[in-house]
Amino acid sequence: MIVDVQRAFDPPPAFLKKLDRYSRRFPCRIFTVYVNPPGSAFRRLLKQKCCAPGSPDVELLLRPEQGDLVMRKVARYGLTRAQVSRLKRRGIRAVTVCGLDTDACVLAVMFSLFDHGIECRLKEDMCWSSSGLHRPAVRIIRAQFPAPR
Repeated sequence: MIVDVQRAFDPPPAFLKKLDRYSRRFPCRIFTVYVNPPGSAFRRLLKQKCCAPGSPDVELLLRPEQGDLVMRKVARYGLTRAQVSRLKRRGIRAVTVCGLDTDACVLAVMFSLFDHGIECRLKEDMCWSSSGLHRPAVRIIRAQFPAPR
């Protein structure tokens, strides 16, 4: 699952190239796109103005191909129950999670997947944070999602 690799979060070009190469090993890539509509809690409470519907901010920086899934996360960090159900209907029971920002949407997507019964693993070197909080977020994720035995 490639979380929110979109123009608004401006990851380094070398990271994008590495992530694109890594993601192609999977038969189906699942992309999420964060969208922040007028009136959202992100706008009202966090004063976040990016990612308006239809704006260049929501443009994915890696191109989905036929067979890939794209899920819009409208005014939320994680996935909805309906989105997780869509994954389950496709037979997806475990995912590797990577993308942006490790300390926000990557973390939230992992919790939402887990909450609805999908096993998730973090691909740490395929995550990045615009806030600089990547390493603390990885420590939280490792504590909450220990490696399978």
